[in-house]
Amino acid sequence: MHSILRFRPRLSFLAAPGCAAALVLWLSVLEDRQFNANSALLLALGLAIAVADTIPFVALAFAGCALVAQAAGVFPSILVAGVLPYCAVPFVVFFATRGYRGPRRPVLPVSAVLLAAAATVSWFQDGPWINFIFGTHLYGRGMVRSLTVCLLIMGAFAAVNLGAWALGVAVSATSASRRAQLRAEARLRETATALAVEQERNRIAAELHDVLAHSLAVVIAQAEGIRYIHRTEPESVEAAATVIAEAARSALVETRRMIEGTTPDLSVAAVTDGIELMAQRLTSSGMTVRLSEEGNPDKLVQPHGPAVHRVVQESLTNAFKHGDHSAGADVGLNWHPGGVIVRIESTLPADTAQPSGEGASASGTGSGRGIPGMTARANATGGWLNAFPTDTHFIVSAAIGAPPLERNHS
Repeated sequence: MHSILRFRPRLSFLAAPGCAAALVLWLSVLEDRQFNANSALLLALGLAIAVADTIPFVALAFAGCALVAQAAGVFPSILVAGVLPYCAVPFVVFFATRGYRGPRRPVLPVSAVLLAAAATVSWFQDGPWINFIFGTHLYGRGMVRSLTVCLLIMGAFAAVNLGAWALGVAVSATSASRRAQLRAEARLRETATALAVEQERNRIAAELHDVLAHSLAVVIAQAEGIRYIHRTEPESVEAAATVIAEAARSALVETRRMIEGTTPDLSVAAVTDGIELMAQRLTSSGMTVRLSEEGNPDKLVQPHGPAVHRVVQESLTNAFKHGDHSAGADVGLNWHPGGVIVRIESTLPADTAQPSGEGASASGTGSGRGIPGMTARANATGGWLNAFPTDTHFIVSAAIGAPPLERNHS
């Protein structure tokens, strides 16, 4: 459909010449005329139609000159040339109006009326034709009678020409509206594409943050530990190196999965196993993570599984980076039909603990992507997320999936 709409404007320039050729052939057949001197007016008006869409005012002037030339006797009279060529005049007006691209001015309707006047003069210059039309001698019957008939004929010509002008205005307005609509649709498609690219960029940035922040925190902690124990506790170096390798390998696998767009395992077992692996790594890195589960796990659906994993991962990473390692962190999973309530509680360092209510914010400490990203993930599942400090702790509570409980900030 869009290809047809793009193809039509390319053929629009053929409308006027095609109409001119068809009209000239049709009128020639109707009057049984050859293309000779008697067809001069018809050919002149056909030429005016052909160029009216491209050079509107030149076409209108040329048509007017052709009518004046017939009135002056340059072209054969109406009885010889025929009356049907006058049918071409409204087409000249229509295509000239359609091809006009300037501001709306009265020059086009005025030109239509002037052409009507030129046609009327041409008619009344041909006495035999007028007498033939009215079946009686019009001349010599009084000025008022002659003027009245003249005005009636001119009014008829003007009405037809102005009707062609109005139709041309309507067609031009419709074409302009369609072109504007196509431009707007093109801009909308471009905007939608840019928005999709930006959303994908933000998604990748959030995924990279979630994947790399946790893994790099573990790697850094283990590497720092190796610096101090490689001489006194060489047997612990292998274990630390193993954790570093596993963390790096896990980050590589998740990054590749994110880039390739593959869906991770959504089963409850896969999610809980992933959380247990995170807890083991952080525990071996110096921050004990205590896990607890309540309720009966239900089947997880997209995006519940990744949301649970990322919320716990980001919360533990923040606790590891900003919390008190010696106090550890608690992770609670309260399963219910349709989702899970997640609660992660960590102890704030003594120098950053603050009275309850001061600085409490849904964004927690820092101004990065972490907590806003967790909030977006929870909201995408139909749940919610709160992150806030108390006197000595920082708590993240989230409902993944439709929560059975009212939203609770405490």
